[in-house]
Amino acid sequence: MIIFEKIRWKNFLSTGNVFSEIDLESNRTNLIVGNNGAGKSTILDALTFSLFGKPFRKISKGSLINSINEKDCVVEIEFRIGKLEYKVVRGIKPNKLEIYCNDQLWNQESTLVEQQKNFEANVLKMNYKSFTQIVVLGSSTFVPFMKLPGAQRRDIIEDILDIQVFSTMNVLLKDKIRENNEELRDVDYQLDLLKDKIEIQKQNMLSLQQRTQEEINRKQEKVNEYKKTELQGAEDVSILTQQIGNLNEEMKTYQKSSDKLAKLNTFMIKMTHKMNTCKKEHEFFEKNHVCPTCTQELSESFRDDKLKEGQTKLDEMNLGFDEIKTAIQEEQSRFEKFTELSTQVNEINSSISQTNFQLMTIRKQVESLQEEITELEGDNVDKKAEFDKLQLLVNSKKDLSKQHASLKQDKDVLSTAGQLLKDNGIKTRIIKTYLPTMNKLINDFLQRMEFYVNFTLDENFEEKIKSRYRDVFSYDSFSEGEKARIDIALLLTWRSIAKLKNSVDTNLLILDEIFDGSLDQSGTSDLGWILRNFDDSTKVFVISHKQGLDDKFDRTISVEKVKNYSVISETVNEVTHGLVG
Repeated sequence: MIIFEKIRWKNFLSTGNVFSEIDLESNRTNLIVGNNGAGKSTILDALTFSLFGKPFRKISKGSLINSINEKDCVVEIEFRIGKLEYKVVRGIKPNKLEIYCNDQLWNQESTLVEQQKNFEANVLKMNYKSFTQIVVLGSSTFVPFMKLPGAQRRDIIEDILDIQVFSTMNVLLKDKIRENNEELRDVDYQLDLLKDKIEIQKQNMLSLQQRTQEEINRKQEKVNEYKKTELQGAEDVSILTQQIGNLNEEMKTYQKSSDKLAKLNTFMIKMTHKMNTCKKEHEFFEKNHVCPTCTQELSESFRDDKLKEGQTKLDEMNLGFDEIKTAIQEEQSRFEKFTELSTQVNEINSSISQTNFQLMTIRKQVESLQEEITELEGDNVDKKAEFDKLQLLVNSKKDLSKQHASLKQDKDVLSTAGQLLKDNGIKTRIIKTYLPTMNKLINDFLQRMEFYVNFTLDENFEEKIKSRYRDVFSYDSFSEGEKARIDIALLLTWRSIAKLKNSVDTNLLILDEIFDGSLDQSGTSDLGWILRNFDDSTKVFVISHKQGLDDKFDRTISVEKVKNYSVISETVNEVTHGLVG
């Protein structure tokens, strides 16, 4: 409960540079009187300005400054909530807002707008509209509850029932829903983008696989060609080896011709030497008849014998020479054949060596190609890199899918919460719970003021009024006095509900010219009795210019103009019969 203790102001409206102060707690009933224009209603503007930064009446902020002094306009209010003592100091020229809690500045880190919002939400627990429906009633600028549109009626009741938190939650929820929708759209876009990237990556990998397979096929064809060449080379080597074997077998026939030829040539040389000796001896006996050594004459018979013998030897030797020559020619042919065969073997061996070298080169090339094929068929660098890239995209898609599922689940939860937080949701259920109590209190207060109608509000705060002798009719159907009774009954009901709910409970009730307006003598008497018996903690302030009410109040606060400045004076009354008319 908010216990308002004191309020003071200076250079505010028609008040001068000296603080005017009113104790808000000392007396249960208080009458504020004064002539028109004296400044009776200044307390209303000071009260709402100190708490909410704006006056009760339709006055611009600049017009709140005293028009004579034109500066240093200050309003201060002191109140307590439990053990917490609050003081609010608000000023114009210079502008300032200072909120103290137990003599310590409160919430100075916020901006003035945020500070005011936090002050209303966390300290006062009500806004300007709720305050003016629960604490104040009756001035010409006041809009009664029944003349407010449905949305503002709902706002006031939500404040009273302390369920405006659901409206705040609904606002925050809308932000959450908007953020959720934006995140879902963003995730959907990223998922679509990832799907396209994955498809492109798969196509790239398929293209790479096709190119790899084409390269494998090309290399395999090359391997097959090499193997075919190797097989052909091996066959050629086998054939050449067979040829060498055959040639070697054939060379065995001619391999001794060299030795025979050497011997025949030696024998021919010796034969030639003997033939030459024999020719010389034959020529000697043909040309000489005397022995050159002993000078003895050679006989003819001897010479003939020697010549015949020599001729015979020559003939024999010529015959042998010819045979040796023929034999040499034959062996020469055989040796040449051996040489020819040997040359062929060497040439074939050379061909075999070259072929074997080519085969070795082919085998190395085949081995290298097969290693390349194995690498292409396995996890080569390009293939692994592309696969890793695809795996990264797939993992990202899985993470986004999980995030999407979570956001979708959040969306369902938020949608359900949104249905609950709508005006026709949980708030309506709470309001329906309190409506019977509200309607009962309204009718109780109306009956206390001897206004016998059945007044009910529905969950949309539309009234339904039934008279004992008339049909159903609306608020606007009543006279001004009857409307005033309804307005008062509603005000007192809201205060009772607020106290019951302990949401907007205060010790202050201000009635501005209620006794001067539409209430007749009976209504005034009934209202007076209600106010005196409302509860012990409520401090009632009645603003009036009606004469003869002083003895009905505990205290009279008089306001009068002195040299163009409003001056306040107080009188404590000895109440004899109270507000009973």
